[in-house]
Amino acid sequence: MGFKKAVAVNLSRLFKNHIYTSRHGLAKGLRRKGGLAFLPSFIPRSTEMFKEEVFIEALDLSGKTVYDIGGDQGIYTLFFARKVGEKGKVITFEPNPVSQAHIVTNVELNGFKHVEVFNVALGEKPGKLTFAFPAKDPGRGSADELIREQILKEPGSRTTEVDVDALDSLISSAGLSKPDFAKIDVEGLELKVLRGMPSTLQDHRPQLFIEIHGADLDAKQKNIREVATFLLDLNYKIHHVESNQEITHSNMDEAREGHIYCT
Repeated sequence: MGFKKAVAVNLSRLFKNHIYTSRHGLAKGLRRKGGLAFLPSFIPRSTEMFKEEVFIEALDLSGKTVYDIGGDQGIYTLFFARKVGEKGKVITFEPNPVSQAHIVTNVELNGFKHVEVFNVALGEKPGKLTFAFPAKDPGRGSADELIREQILKEPGSRTTEVDVDALDSLISSAGLSKPDFAKIDVEGLELKVLRGMPSTLQDHRPQLFIEIHGADLDAKQKNIREVATFLLDLNYKIHHVESNQEITHSNMDEAREGHIYCT
């Protein structure tokens, strides 16, 4: 972990119970507990938004049903809740119980009634997974085998057993509205999540916003090849946000880092 990141993590722990109004980022103007968005600038970065944040902020999500798959600390959940408005709906899935509770608190702080938060991991089929996360930075948690091994080498890392369900199954059993848009940030399990939602992808065709992860560059390259091939075979169009390129079978390695937007 770099020095600036370490300072930010320690400050986040210090202010974990501080309630405030965010001053920057996607959740600007919304109430939050924890984090550092009450400061005029965030230590590892300036107040300028990242390219993927600028991209997603420009999308029209008004009145839509949005799935936040991998909710982390809930910044995107809060952003989506405001973006879709009261006529829309946000459904968040977060396997780490610590993070899930944090999201629920922040949703309640803002009085959002059109948000549901599920403490479950999404995958290819129902079951259990071992989820590892740094105690000081639970947002970096993962159940991906290689990433999990890296995390467990860090001092103070923790593990927890999490429930896993396939999205198609969960939609049916819980009677969930099908998504118009899904943000997927699952630290290496992107393909398994997609394989667990074939009916949703084929029948409802939601827009997808996916962050590509991997334990190293080779793992990221393998991941994007599998994810892109899976989606291209379903006739999705793939746009790499950071490079502003359309991704095909011939150039998919260009998207091994960053975010893809799929329609």
